[in-house]
Amino acid sequence: MTTPIRLDNSPYQRFLRVTCERAGDGEVVIRLPFREEFLRADGSDWLHGGVIAALIDITGDYAVVTRVGGDVPTIDLRIDWLRPARKGDLIATGRVVRSGRRVSVADVEVHDEGGKLVAVGRGLYASPEPAS
Repeated sequence: MTTPIRLDNSPYQRFLRVTCERAGDGEVVIRLPFREEFLRADGSDWLHGGVIAALIDITGDYAVVTRVGGDVPTIDLRIDWLRPARKGDLIATGRVVRSGRRVSVADVEVHDEGGKLVAVGRGLYASPEPAS
């Protein structure tokens, strides 16, 4: 099942200005455009880890949505930051590992504009409740 991806229906996602580059059955690619507000400190060129965590969560969520549809609240999120993400856009690729009746799992890789892997994550998402 492929569900159209709308990232503009969330105030937080509008604030981040994330865009969907590609979406298919169980996979999405989402871009986070660089903004100065994402830097970890004045004078730094490193992005704050929290914005990377948000990108991973959003990407994993929408990867699952393309497979199971509906709302899929996050149950758990694990992130490994592998190197500092510096000024520039980030590209996250999310892939469904498992889609179940109650829980779905997605893995996410985040690359910088130069293609360097900066973080990886795994999210567990609650599957949508069946319509009654």
